[in-house]
Amino acid sequence: MSQKGLVDRRNFMKMAATGMAGICLAPSVGAEQTELPAHLKPASRKLIYRTLGKTGITLPVISMGVMNSDNPNLVRAALDAGIMHLDTAWWYQSGRNEEMIGDIVKDRPRDSYVIATKVPGSVPLPYARGVFPDDEVSRATLVDSFLKRVDTSLKRLRLEYVDILYLHNVWTREAVLFESLMEALAKLKKEGKAKFLGISTHRNEPAVIEAAIDSKLYEVVLTAYNFKQDHRLDVQSAIAKAAQAGLGVIAMKTLAGGVP
Repeated sequence: MSQKGLVDRRNFMKMAATGMAGICLAPSVGAEQTELPAHLKPASRKLIYRTLGKTGITLPVISMGVMNSDNPNLVRAALDAGIMHLDTAWWYQSGRNEEMIGDIVKDRPRDSYVIATKVPGSVPLPYARGVFPDDEVSRATLVDSFLKRVDTSLKRLRLEYVDILYLHNVWTREAVLFESLMEALAKLKKEGKAKFLGISTHRNEPAVIEAAIDSKLYEVVLTAYNFKQDHRLDVQSAIAKAAQAGLGVIAMKTLAGGVP
């Protein structure tokens, strides 16, 4: 590894250690930490909390992505330790992941955890690249399938609503701003099936994040962000713009998991 690469990695890891590259990113440098209500604080340890953009959700800076977790005791241990935010998706473990989370949280107070799930606009993912059907009937079919997948997720989770509903794995500005899916998401929020709406992205992150800002619909962005990204400074700049606009920003793959 070059000397520059070592410096970049050290600087990034230093940021991670101070919370700037954690899962729940600060809305701005120097922002005050938010105190969690006393009845939600774990007695055994002190955690750092931040407010997720303008959503008003207060979270520990570390969350749990549950994609590869199939042991319910691990998830219970995380919740018992004070981790509140569990992130899953419609197709993780062919739906078993959502089912496991639903079984875990069913007897817990609803304000003691925050559930985010991610639902794709279509299966497979041409929408992620901004490729959509160009006739009204096909678009209506796509939206109907998306809405049914959301209902499936809620049934698996045993919840009436999720705290954050993401349009999953979006790559392009066109996909972020696809009107039919934006209308479907707005409908779900109006019906009370999602408290807040978001976008998740694993590539071309700056363009996706800036489109989310421009949409005036999305309230949270879940983005890959780590020291292995050649364009990490562009991602960092887009994150800063999103925070300035009031979007909540959650980082994933911060230790470059899944990155070659």
